[in-house]
Amino acid sequence: MSGRRPRAVLALLTAALTLSACLALLVVYYAYQARRYASLDHALTGDFPIEVDEEMGFVPIRNGATFRRHDRAGLAYHVFTSDRRARVNARFERTPPTVDLVIVGCSFSWGHGVESEDTYGQVLARRLGLTVANLAFSAWGTVQAVQMLERNRDLAPRAVVYGFMADHLKRNLMACAPAYGPLCLPFAHVTLGEDGPPRLALPDPSLFEPNRRFWQSFFFTKSLGPRQLLAAAEVDWTRLRTRHPPPRDDEQAEALALDFLLPKLDAAARSAGSTLVIVNLPYLEPGQTPPAPPALLRAVEAVRGSGAEFLDLAPVVKSYYRDPHRPSLRFARDRHPNPEAHRLFAGAIAAFLEARGLIAGAASRARTGSR
Repeated sequence: MSGRRPRAVLALLTAALTLSACLALLVVYYAYQARRYASLDHALTGDFPIEVDEEMGFVPIRNGATFRRHDRAGLAYHVFTSDRRARVNARFERTPPTVDLVIVGCSFSWGHGVESEDTYGQVLARRLGLTVANLAFSAWGTVQAVQMLERNRDLAPRAVVYGFMADHLKRNLMACAPAYGPLCLPFAHVTLGEDGPPRLALPDPSLFEPNRRFWQSFFFTKSLGPRQLLAAAEVDWTRLRTRHPPPRDDEQAEALALDFLLPKLDAAARSAGSTLVIVNLPYLEPGQTPPAPPALLRAVEAVRGSGAEFLDLAPVVKSYYRDPHRPSLRFARDRHPNPEAHRLFAGAIAAFLEARGLIAGAASRARTGSR
């Protein structure tokens, strides 16, 4: 009897030491993970910039003001949004009830790395005396371009510019938005059945709050504490609880998805009384300008008969780089268009719109009204 008690105490001590060691290892592991997440090159101050949307996944907030810093990339800029969730030049700036031009697309059009005034949509609007609504947003693709335009048809623009970028082909099939941290931030995407037609799949809105907590723990603060350790642990728990298949690397599926989406975008533009202008925005590496993807060219041909227009900026970028003394069109440590690129895009798009007579009436009205 007396021999059993020491053995029981020893077993209890061993279990306690083992548990303590495991807990210590967990704390060390998640402290390491928290430090790694805190080092992500993404710092935010001001308003939380997005909110959950059951159809789209996430959208910019209304009337927001956020300051973004990406120190390693050397980027810092303000993000102001209007009552329409459009990117605007100042806080509480409103989107007019109707506009001459709507921009849809991703961060190349939204303007990652630059102030709103320097985006090609705003430069274009100033040059031609137009009103513009920039409804693009970071990480979006063709799916979200369709959804945003369908929701804002009452803006009745003369022209809708869809800034296409090659990565949209992949994003259209992805269940999770790219470049927002280690957690899946779901958004609407195209699914392809074995024999059925393509369809839009709804996002999982339950994953928005874990993303919000992660952003608040690591993007809105760079300090380390218990909150950050818990947030790092939640990342693993959320990943285990909600697994998502990796994006399909299937060029045929990408082409089918774009064939499905572009007619929807064109139909939304026409129902708004507008002309869709699809603009190919190439990657901007000097001397390595890729041509427009074949999937895009094929999808464009399918909607041209209904009046949609296509502008390929790859030749414009190639021509720009023929002069070796010209500065780069991308940031030194980030692949997004810099202000010089936005000015180049704006000039080419303005010339195209004027040559096609798509905004002549709006521009002449603006010039007459300013006299």
